[in-house]
Amino acid sequence: MKQLKGAVKALGIVVALSLGTHAGQAAAEGFPDKPIRLVVPYPPGGNLDITTRAITTAMARYLKQSIVVENLGGAGGSIGAGNVARSAPDGYTVLSTTIVPLVVNPTLVPGTKVKLSDFEPVGMLAVVPSVLEVNAKNKQGITDFKGFIAYAKAHPGELAVAHSGTGTTNHIAELLLEQDFGIKMNPIPYKGSAPALADLLGNQVDGMVDQLTSSQPQIQSGALTALAVTSAKRVSQLPNVPTVAELGKPDFEMVTYSALMTPKGTPRAVRQVLNDALAKAVADPDVQRQLASIGSEVVPSTIDQAGQIFAKEEAKLQPLLTSGVLKPENAR
Repeated sequence: MKQLKGAVKALGIVVALSLGTHAGQAAAEGFPDKPIRLVVPYPPGGNLDITTRAITTAMARYLKQSIVVENLGGAGGSIGAGNVARSAPDGYTVLSTTIVPLVVNPTLVPGTKVKLSDFEPVGMLAVVPSVLEVNAKNKQGITDFKGFIAYAKAHPGELAVAHSGTGTTNHIAELLLEQDFGIKMNPIPYKGSAPALADLLGNQVDGMVDQLTSSQPQIQSGALTALAVTSAKRVSQLPNVPTVAELGKPDFEMVTYSALMTPKGTPRAVRQVLNDALAKAVADPDVQRQLASIGSEVVPSTIDQAGQIFAKEEAKLQPLLTSGVLKPENAR
């Protein structure tokens, strides 16, 4: 009797899985047959917004359906992310996001409930490195990374180093630099890169970690000196600037990945349709050129690879969050 019950239970599981697979495949047939709403959880004009629009414009051509991009900012990206998490898991509402709203904000932003496990991956969009930089005429006379580290060690807590906001990848890169090189800086949070860059150019702060997309023009003009990039390999826009990994910490990497996500429960077959169009979009030379011009590099991926990249980023951040090293600060 027990064997019979076990067999019946096993058969039930198989039937349920089979029905679920067929339901997902059925949902994907003819998908999409109406416009897709894609939420960017930040204001227009930023790197994620520009990246999203470039890629999804191409995706729409391959899907033969329009994609309507909606900027829904607030609470460091959590408002837009929460809106998507509460939407129907049918593939018609998609989130374009970095790791910050889904992993950092639940710890740093009071009342934030949305998290990474509330979403299913579709695929990666792009990656943007950050750069450690100083004013070319800085009063400390720093000209390279080794000089920066030496000064920081000799003057603990003295170097005021700006970043674009608490919990951003730029802020996290500063914390990792402190941790890995045994230095103490004075991190100064700002509400975005623009005001921080203005103060750096005015020598009001001593340095900054910023996304390459924001600082590239000032570096190329000679106003700022790039000391190191935070990516695993050198970037084509700054071929003579070494990586932090080259300068003593082989495993150092802190970049800004972006990806498309759908609400939890969205059928894999539906997400695969989106991933197929995304793969064609990021392979488009025009899209690649457009993103390269703002310091971004496309990241081709499968659904599973996208999930693995975000899981790896989450694992990297957890020690900083649970130890209290990464904590709320007041931004300028």
